[in-house]
Amino acid sequence: MLDWLKDFINSFWDLLVSILSWLLDAVFLVISFVGYTIYDGFLMVVQAFFATLDFSSVAFTHAAEWSSLPPQLIWLINQLALPQCITIVSSAILLRVLLNLVPAALTRV
Repeated sequence: MLDWLKDFINSFWDLLVSILSWLLDAVFLVISFVGYTIYDGFLMVVQAFFATLDFSSVAFTHAAEWSSLPPQLIWLINQLALPQCITIVSSAILLRVLLNLVPAALTRV
């Protein structure tokens, strides 16, 4: 006799739970987006800061002056960007070595 009321309450409760679940998912999505945006902005600032620093040519220039290289050769090497090239290649090798250590560290329990 009151089956329609019982069905209505059950369907209303299911609808309410699905709406609250949807709203909770939306809130978590917004929070994660805001957190990601802040973190990404911070990393962009850090990357821009370190991109302005170029110690490779300065270090090479001082090392070349100590080793008595002629100024013309120092200028040519700096114009060819060899110090930056050595920095990029050495950092790539270091990154590759570090990435090779990750699976070994995770598989040895």
